[in-house]
Parts: sequence; structure tokens; C-alpha cells
Amino acid sequence: MKNRTRRGVTVGAVAGLVAAFAVAWMASVGAAISPAGVPAAASQYEKKVTICHRTGSKKNPFRTIRVSRNAVKAHLRHGDALGPCGSAVFTMCHKTKNGKKHTVKVKGARKTQRAMKRGDKLGKCKAKKHEGGKHKGKKKDKPKRKG
Repeated sequence: MKNRTRRGVTVGAVAGLVAAFAVAWMASVGAAISPAGVPAAASQYEKKVTICHRTGSKKNPFRTIRVSRNAVKAHLRHGDALGPCGSAVFTMCHKTKNGKKHTVKVKGARKTQRAMKRGDKLGKCKAKKHEGGKHKGKKKDKPKRKG
């Protein structure tokens, strides 16, 4: 009778130990699948900015998108504007009928698209360089020759 009791106690102890390991294993898998904190990658994109993105397409040249605040500078450098395309303000170089150029602000992607079809360019107008290669300002004295 002692052997039966010992076997029952041993089997019970082994079964309890296996159950304890099973519960611990499931808890560790559950923690790995659903972490308690917010992942670092998710917090990077918490605050997004709405911009009017210049696509480069002729049929659909502008599109409203949302990007990370870290990407806004890069988008603005290549002609995108802050805000949705309907109300975004673009800086353009407008060429008048007499050939002069001046910088203007245009509100809305549709107006910007029409202006681009007429020959206006996105961005500020560039300053003219001096013609003829002559520079204004101080003249350099030529070194005197001896002899």
C-alpha cells in the first residue's frame, strides 16, 4: 500500500510541476504578444501633419496626405505646402506679359495647377545676375610694374 501511495504522490507532484510550467509558459507568450507599453515606433507617428503633396503626375499633380512631423521639412523643400490641397498656400514665381517676374502666393492646388500650365514655377523667383560680366563695387588696383 505504501508503494501505491508513493506513486500517487509522485505522479501528482509531476503533474503539478508540468501544470505550473505550462501556466508560466503561457504567461510569457502572452506578454510577448501584447506588451503593456506603447511601442517606440508607434509613438514616432503620434503627431502627423496634413500637407498638400506634389506628386509629379500630370493628371493628379497634388494630393492631400498626412506625414510624420519629422518629414515635413523634406516635403516643403520639394514644393509641397502645409494644409489640405483646397486651402494650401503655394509660393510661385509669376511671369508677367512684359517678361518681368515676381513672387506671388497662390491659395489652392487647382489655382496653382492652372498657373503652372500658364508657365509659372513653384518657389520664389531667383534674383537676376549682372549682365555683361561686369561687377559693381570696388575696383581692384592693378599692381604697378617696375622698369
